[in-house]
Amino acid sequence: MAKFNVLKIFFEGLKIYCLNIYKFVLYMAFPVLGQLFGLFWIFGLTYLFTQNLGSLTVKYPALNNISTIITCVVIIVIPGLLVLMKAFWDYLVAYGALNSMTEGYLSTGKVYDFRSHNEVVLNKTFSFIALWFLFAIFTLISIIPVFWILGFIFFVYFILIFQVFTFENVSPVGCFRRSFELIKGNFASTFILMLVLAIFCFYLLSAGISVIFDYLNLSDLLSKSFENWVFTLPIEPLEPYGATPALIGKSLVGQLVFFIGAGFTLPLRSICWTLWYNNLAQNKQEKPKKKVTKKAEKSFKIEKREIDPEIIRRARLEDDEY
Repeated sequence: MAKFNVLKIFFEGLKIYCLNIYKFVLYMAFPVLGQLFGLFWIFGLTYLFTQNLGSLTVKYPALNNISTIITCVVIIVIPGLLVLMKAFWDYLVAYGALNSMTEGYLSTGKVYDFRSHNEVVLNKTFSFIALWFLFAIFTLISIIPVFWILGFIFFVYFILIFQVFTFENVSPVGCFRRSFELIKGNFASTFILMLVLAIFCFYLLSAGISVIFDYLNLSDLLSKSFENWVFTLPIEPLEPYGATPALIGKSLVGQLVFFIGAGFTLPLRSICWTLWYNNLAQNKQEKPKKKVTKKAEKSFKIEKREIDPEIIRRARLEDDEY
């Protein structure tokens, strides 16, 4: 039986997250805010350029050419696109690096040396990309209505693929297989933990951020800005379904709040899933197994990766020494 129930896992993860919230927020700042900055750069500057194109062509006749206009739009978009892509990649890397950070905290009591934890993932970049590719295929299949229920069930079974990738030397396909093996027999508990995390990260915190946005009048300001942008889009076919610029503007603000809440709580979810992985992995190892030959035992052994000694050494240094 598992050592801890899911609520103990959640509160233990929440404690680790809160005790180190400054470092986790600092680590997630660029992956989260960088994506938002890139999107605002791309769509905001493009919007301003197109809105002022008439006066610009009068002032600069060379702009009165479709090739020149396209070239200007590309030049405007490229910086924002580069920032967006870098932030998005860092966000993906965080899915593995945060697991290593959690293991480091459990070993040393400190969250430290972001670069070394990133290298745990970057040293296996090809396998990591392959893992995300397989997960993307699974997600695309799961969003087909006929596969919703089956897709959700397998989503629960595959929830630990990034923990397996971080801590075990298995192939991308093996990550899915190993996660399924760990969750097998623990589906209900895993689902409850997933539900608790979803309510806390995606609902409660998002509601709290919405209150802050409303207090600072950011909701109305952003909603009006989005509404003005939506007016430039061909949304007439959607109007019979009640999709007005005002409604879309408010919806985009809601999505923005949701993304911020989900992004900055990724460390909390990774911590909890790492604790759950450790719990289940140890539980599986404690179960008696049938006798096998030494050769067979060697073939089927899952090799658990220990934390890099260099990371532990750096943990003993002051934060400003690395």
